[in-house]
Amino acid sequence: MLLLSPHPDDIAWSLGGTVARLRETGTELVCLTFFNRTRYAPGSPAHGDSDAVTRVRRAEEDRWGALTGVRLERCELADASLRGYDDDTEMGAEPEPEVVAEAAARLSSALLRLRPDAVLAPLAVGGHIDHSAVRRAVSGPLPVPEDGLLWYEDLPYAFGADGAPEGHPLVVGIASHETDRDDGVRCYPSQLPDEVLPVLRAHAARVRGERLWAGTPAARDRFGRGLGRVVGGGSA
Repeated sequence: MLLLSPHPDDIAWSLGGTVARLRETGTELVCLTFFNRTRYAPGSPAHGDSDAVTRVRRAEEDRWGALTGVRLERCELADASLRGYDDDTEMGAEPEPEVVAEAAARLSSALLRLRPDAVLAPLAVGGHIDHSAVRRAVSGPLPVPEDGLLWYEDLPYAFGADGAPEGHPLVVGIASHETDRDDGVRCYPSQLPDEVLPVLRAHAARVRGERLWAGTPAARDRFGRGLGRVVGGGSA
């Protein structure tokens, strides 16, 4: 299974409990991170120094991969902080066509090489420009089974977001894996995990887990079976 992560921490933030459940079933997980080059690390003295911050965040992601058993692959693209955006302007901005094209090319290469049976991709809830770029990169035909694509809610942006995406929801119960999620989030001290964790916990309490969205009931049910139980009523 291929997990698409705009930044080094997005899967830990959004799918930490789901990753732990999948690993229990023996599912092989590969995380493809798109925007690895960055100057953004508010919890680190290196904040603002792109070379130093990129090394810091690589080490954090390596720590998370070792903890979770997820294999890491990186696209090495420059994130919004290196493309002239700040905390305000990166939200809701249209991703640059050349950035989307590069992300799509890296994704296509990874898919052809890895041949995953399923892909989990970001919904771009909240409209972060890098998340939107990845979502657009996924918009074309993918060499995965028709029922092999699901979308995850981007956290912390999804907390308190208005409305709901179109599709068929699957809520992954993570009550027995909250410690796993929290330990994964703490692998990223440069991203202020103590500020993020309360938001993740509140969202999980609100939706009763981590929520995914499928284009068809077949895709939802297939993923639910992969978690070790046949889903019904939109939860697993």
